[in-house]
Amino acid sequence: MIIDVRCRYTADDSAIYFSDRMAHVGRLDRIPALNQRSADAFFAEIEGAGITTAVSVSGCNPGARLGRYDLPARTTSNDALGLVQQAHPGRFLAVAGIDASSQFHDALQEIERCADQWAMRAIALEPGRAPGCVPSDRRLYPIYELCQSLNLALILQTSGVLGGQYVSYADPHHVEVVAEDFPRLRVICGHGCYPFVREAIVMAARRDNVWLSPDGYFFHLGHEDWVRAIRLNLGGFTEKFLFGSAYPLTPIAPFVENFRKVGWDDEVLRKLFYRNALTALDLERDPVFRAQYGLV
Repeated sequence: MIIDVRCRYTADDSAIYFSDRMAHVGRLDRIPALNQRSADAFFAEIEGAGITTAVSVSGCNPGARLGRYDLPARTTSNDALGLVQQAHPGRFLAVAGIDASSQFHDALQEIERCADQWAMRAIALEPGRAPGCVPSDRRLYPIYELCQSLNLALILQTSGVLGGQYVSYADPHHVEVVAEDFPRLRVICGHGCYPFVREAIVMAARRDNVWLSPDGYFFHLGHEDWVRAIRLNLGGFTEKFLFGSAYPLTPIAPFVENFRKVGWDDEVLRKLFYRNALTALDLERDPVFRAQYGLV
């Protein structure tokens, strides 16, 4: 059983951003579901890799020029994701893409709407793209306050490669400030604050309300640090790591296979694959997930 906390939907218009990105780098043929753009193809591909719950952090915010990267807007409809979650309970978790700059929608209203209308449990935020600030910028605090009050998890884009104008935007210090100021807000660091691997590990181990998901960056520079911190359970870090694949920007079956090949103890692998995610996303009391993951 695997909860993939960065597994984006590839059907219909939800595939456009990811299809364009993979075509741009000449890898579109590596992701069959991106070519078919159907729900059946999506679920067949991820389930073939062993994914039992896809957490779709698809995003909905303006594009940005970051260093030499010219990134297009993310335009996945939150309503489209909500419909998929409604049709596939337990197998799919929709994450509301929120434009913190309020160009695509009013950020606070959209959070409340997605929580109320679609029972979404998390939001995705890319503050480095829009409005173009670090995660600890006070302009974002009304969003954090609302998420904390609604018990919504916050999934932040925290990669220094594509997360903001400067690599320093990914410094885990910014996340720790948020965790300190909002102690009941559950924060998931998408891309694991890469390349600040060691700093991120120490930060997450100190904070009860922070988890790291390096996803596609797990096998990049710093790989040995991730593995060692988990195996030695440094500061309790084994409880703070979440599995993510970054699909469809990464072929999912080989990623899962390579992750297994690292060689984990069975109990540790259960934590990495789904137990930690159940905690981070507050799914442990949900009857659907309790039954699906053997918590009853």
